[in-house]
Amino acid sequence: MLDLSAAARQFPDDPDWTWLAWFWAPGGLFRQGLMLEAIAADAAGRLACLATPYARYDGGPVLAADTALEWMAQLGRVDILPLAPAYLADEAGADIADPVRILNYADLVIIPPVPGWRRSACVWRAACCALDRMKPVCVLNGGEADG
Repeated sequence: MLDLSAAARQFPDDPDWTWLAWFWAPGGLFRQGLMLEAIAADAAGRLACLATPYARYDGGPVLAADTALEWMAQLGRVDILPLAPAYLADEAGADIADPVRILNYADLVIIPPVPGWRRSACVWRAACCALDRMKPVCVLNGGEADG
């Protein structure tokens, strides 16, 4: 028989945020609907992986990187130290934003309410990799609906 902790680590290939919340929200590692100021008190001074869409972003990779850069500035203003795989991928000329190396150092993942985040394989991978490493994932307010 498969126990729930093992099942929780069998992440679906395609984004399924309802599934993720079912397994991970009760333990407090997956939190949704948060205001930036609310997580700033807990995350100030910590390194965050800022998960935003990149590959196949509607506006293309440059707009995806610009969006990530804007959110990096917002996190910086509340003393959270952000690294954004989407921004780094664009700077490196990569096709896909890879959060894995960032998550070796980051303390948490923050997902802002950027259009397309729910469908983004890049955002999904960041969330799953973080949870697999038992690192918190915070979806900012406005992130419940896919804008």
